[in-house]
Amino acid sequence: MEMGILDIHTHHAAPQPEGIISLRADKDTIARMTDGQAYSVGIHPWDTINEPTESEWRVLEAAAALPQVLAIGEAGVDLSGKSGPMYVQLQVLRRQIELSERLCKPMVIHNVKAHDIIVGLRRDLVPVQNWAIHGFRGKPEVAEMLLKRGCYLSFGELFNRETVQKIPEDKILAETDESPLTIEEIIARLSEARGKDLTETIRANTAKFLEGVSTNK
Repeated sequence: MEMGILDIHTHHAAPQPEGIISLRADKDTIARMTDGQAYSVGIHPWDTINEPTESEWRVLEAAAALPQVLAIGEAGVDLSGKSGPMYVQLQVLRRQIELSERLCKPMVIHNVKAHDIIVGLRRDLVPVQNWAIHGFRGKPEVAEMLLKRGCYLSFGELFNRETVQKIPEDKILAETDESPLTIEEIIARLSEARGKDLTETIRANTAKFLEGVSTNK
């Protein structure tokens, strides 16, 4: 299934034959899944205002173990003020990292103003599974921090053009997230910035990302 995927992260409704639909873990997560569709599941940092219950964790673990769930997330750290206390965000993220490692599935990371924290976790935990920073809009200097720790960068409708031009080609992923643009239109924009058609490069990068094995340094 994953060999045809171009869109690493979308919130659009199924069917998304080239995409991985991101679901937030709740009691209806599994019921919302349709056969043949790829998913990621996770506890979003916005859902950490109240600590997740053990019942919610059991739902996440059951959903994450399904074969059509290809990645854990989106999970991460958000310092914009929309999420819970930092200690809760970190506890929730660490537990999802453990789940990712146990199930051998990569992670889709939500990162808002938390580059240092994400880099520090990669350094300290040395995870085996790949991580993709979704919706990356940062400058080349921030990209370099994350790339040095083995992260992939996923670009959506809005991106830093210089970053797309400068980073290693084999670390570029693409996503629609909530954009009205199609994944083909987003890849066309990335291709124009890079000066070459990135379609097959992104398809190959996505397949490699989903293999899960990291090159974390």
